[in-house]
Amino acid sequence: MSYQVINTANDLLVYDVANDNVNYYDKSKLTVSVSRGLVRLLFNNDTEGFQNVFSTRYTDVTAPSSTSAYDLATQIYGYINSSGGSLNSAQIVLTSGQILALNSTPITLVTGITGVEIQVVSAAMHLKWNSVAYATNTTLAIGTTSDPDGQAQLNCLAATSEIMGTFGLVTTGTSANMHTGENLVVSVASGNPVNGNSQVVIDVMYRITDMP
Repeated sequence: MSYQVINTANDLLVYDVANDNVNYYDKSKLTVSVSRGLVRLLFNNDTEGFQNVFSTRYTDVTAPSSTSAYDLATQIYGYINSSGGSLNSAQIVLTSGQILALNSTPITLVTGITGVEIQVVSAAMHLKWNSVAYATNTTLAIGTTSDPDGQAQLNCLAATSEIMGTFGLVTTGTSANMHTGENLVVSVASGNPVNGNSQVVIDVMYRITDMP
């Protein structure tokens, strides 16, 4: 027996390969768990409570590919929570040491989910002035692992006093700046800054989306 679980905008498509059955399930009524090594996908049909969609070993699920029951359950959980309707937030405090290496070593804001994209809706920053300004490369950027400058930018690190500001969303017309399954990261565009000793707080509003 084998299954394929395919993510769509609002439903999960479950293909029972052995019996040649295809069913769509409303994501909001699904839950996934692991019990004694079996990955269990349950559907709440409202009248009879939760019913079993499948309870099987991860090796019997051919898509998405996985390396363990935990890995498969995590991927399906990401699918279930990828409708894209609700806003989420993340906040991080960057040390001066992190900022001075931020182009070569971007910092993760949101961990990626297999099969879906992370879209920045808005972002803000607070530079907590210490005593030395950053120089040379002073544009903070938010994007994905393979395109860390791609979704939002703000030239703010050269400030010589405490400041707060909002990022501008990047709109380059033909550039693909959302990448499926990748982390959302903060970086510095162009290269690492020099000097500087202030902390920066980054606050981002985002949504998980699955572009059909």
